[in-house]
Amino acid sequence: MRDDDAEMSEEQGSIQGDDEAGGVQAVDTALRVLSALIGMGAPLPLKTVAERADMQPPKAHRYLVSFCRGGLAERDPATGGYRLGPLAVRLGLAALRHLDVVQVAAPYLGHLRDELGFTAGLAVWGAAGPTFVRFEETNDALIISGRPGSVMPVLTSSTGRVFGAYMPRTVTGPFIARELAGTPHPGATPMPQRKPPTPAEVEALFTEVRQRRMARVLGDLNPGLHGLSAPVFDHADAVVGVITLMGPAGLIDTNLDGPTARVLATRAEEASRRMGWSA
Repeated sequence: MRDDDAEMSEEQGSIQGDDEAGGVQAVDTALRVLSALIGMGAPLPLKTVAERADMQPPKAHRYLVSFCRGGLAERDPATGGYRLGPLAVRLGLAALRHLDVVQVAAPYLGHLRDELGFTAGLAVWGAAGPTFVRFEETNDALIISGRPGSVMPVLTSSTGRVFGAYMPRTVTGPFIARELAGTPHPGATPMPQRKPPTPAEVEALFTEVRQRRMARVLGDLNPGLHGLSAPVFDHADAVVGVITLMGPAGLIDTNLDGPTARVLATRAEEASRRMGWSA
């Protein structure tokens, strides 16, 4: 029996027998071929696709032929290489349209609370500015003043600083101007009475947030309560949410190179990738 015939017989057997195991091996194999095409720039030659899918070229070719017929892949007429086809693009766009940052990021709040022992919250940008929509709280005695619906200032909260660093200034500018003038947006948590930063200091603050991809405050809003915040991005590299850890001074490690910050960064990145973001 030829190798191709053996492979086809193996695949047919897998289709008949894998339902009991909860899946179809041929479909799993097909997904390996499609995955080999994801994230690639120029069309890939058959040999490269086969290598990435960890299979022999004749087997990969059969899948690619079927994918081309159905629109999941297409062959470049100039190079003969393969790339994702129009149906694959439509499927990707449909999936992105149904992504909701609250649904995607919410499970990570519980993971962070359980891993680190601190309250975790998720904020989105609302009409009044940075607005918390979900919290996963610990059972300790620390009273967190924020609740779903709480609006944070842009300049003196770690949550707001992340939004300020990444969102267009056409959106955040009016909020920043009001805070610098001492008149934050109605409904926002009042800012501490202190000398406001200069515009240059604001820009330096946002630059540091972008460099570290994280912001922190040390009791700036609530004495004794520290915060660490990291952005959640979507497929267009736009910030769509901010995950914030809150804990009492002396207990939460706010070192931006420390283990707490690393765990937060990892979870925020995982949520971003679920939203379609790629570094």
